[in-house]
Amino acid sequence: MIMRLLVLACLLVLPRWALALEIQSVRSDSGIEIWLVESHVNPIVSVAFGFKGGSGFDPAGKEGVAELASGLLDEGAGDVESAAFQKRLTDRGIDFSFSTGLDDFTGRLRFLRDDRDEAAELLRLALSTPRFDSEPVERIRNALLIEIAQDETDPNSIAGRQLEEMMLGEHPYARPSKGTAPTMNAITADDLRQFARQRFVRSRLLVSIVGDVSVEDAKGFVDRAFGSLPQDAPLQDVPPIAPSKAGRTRIVDFPVPQAIVHFAQPGIPRSDPDFFPAYLVNYVLGAGGFSARLMTEVREKRGLVYGIGSDLWTFDAGGLIAGQFQTDPGKVAEAIDIVRTEWRRMADKGPTQQELDDAKTYLLGYYPRNFTSTMETAQVLRSLQFERLGIDYVTRRQQEIAAVTIEDARRAAKGLFDASQLTFVVVGPADRIQLPGAEVVKAPAQN
Repeated sequence: MIMRLLVLACLLVLPRWALALEIQSVRSDSGIEIWLVESHVNPIVSVAFGFKGGSGFDPAGKEGVAELASGLLDEGAGDVESAAFQKRLTDRGIDFSFSTGLDDFTGRLRFLRDDRDEAAELLRLALSTPRFDSEPVERIRNALLIEIAQDETDPNSIAGRQLEEMMLGEHPYARPSKGTAPTMNAITADDLRQFARQRFVRSRLLVSIVGDVSVEDAKGFVDRAFGSLPQDAPLQDVPPIAPSKAGRTRIVDFPVPQAIVHFAQPGIPRSDPDFFPAYLVNYVLGAGGFSARLMTEVREKRGLVYGIGSDLWTFDAGGLIAGQFQTDPGKVAEAIDIVRTEWRRMADKGPTQQELDDAKTYLLGYYPRNFTSTMETAQVLRSLQFERLGIDYVTRRQQEIAAVTIEDARRAAKGLFDASQLTFVVVGPADRIQLPGAEVVKAPAQN
């Protein structure tokens, strides 16, 4: 057992083949598509898979069911109880876990080549016949209830929840992915079984496999692990988001020494034809670390923050541009004013040619680092499948970024960035934060 774990730990790094992936699209005998990268250097296989239908699809009043399920699928299945299931994983050194996002419910396995059949069987049991016994359900539920309680007193979590509410209103994305204490307590074992029956279907399944496995072995693994799942089950789509353009500011009165500030405006989906110009422009504005304009203006020149950044948030149902920072409560107004100024400056003039060139250089050079292990590679390929970017994306991405012109970048900046639409949430002592016209609310009471 110790030797098995040592071998597994030593074989996670891929050689330079990751820079020139040969991605095959193969179909199993049961019709499941697999994105496959063969590498026979090391006897390790990584599998990343997922189903459309994450926490954004949780039923009203049962928010948190996807999160709870993600912690329970390795806690017993079929006629194998929790302790025995865990022992089988541990004895073979199989890395086995699940997680949920807003749009997708995902899983991952990593195992040695010779343990392929055992890994497939345990995955089959977990997905097709999860037990959801009372002891593990209550244990994982209680752990999540502790996290929910901690989130309710964490200023960053409070700011994030308030911003989601202000930007997205009643949209399912604005619900807490872990739910609340009442919704988490309301989830039953029958709800979890219904979740599994509804979400784990082959029509919404995507699979990527990377490592020491042949085409035939990959097809056999997938058919054994997923072939017994139902083909389909009804699942209502999440409606498109309609982000607020009102540009409001809210102060959440909360006793912390440093004010937490989250901000956002409407963005674009990943499918937008101007995604790469916008991606590069946002890198210049707020995603480029110490070279970004926000970091230069707010931290380097004025010392108002330790860090500040912005990012493009893309979902199946739309997108946002969002960012955050923290600062002395008495400096919040100054910092927000600078953010708005830089937002307007980017919209009016866009990046310089040098800024665009530097952004391209970094983003083109950084991307291969996403493929430094079998698991990282498998997970990147899975995300490309979910975003419907095509099997040639790894190469096409570099070409499309390189092709962005200064005219493209300035057009994207002008069409996307709008300081009047920026919404700010500030969590901190209200009596020290001077923002005329801001709405002031008390921090939400714990449930």
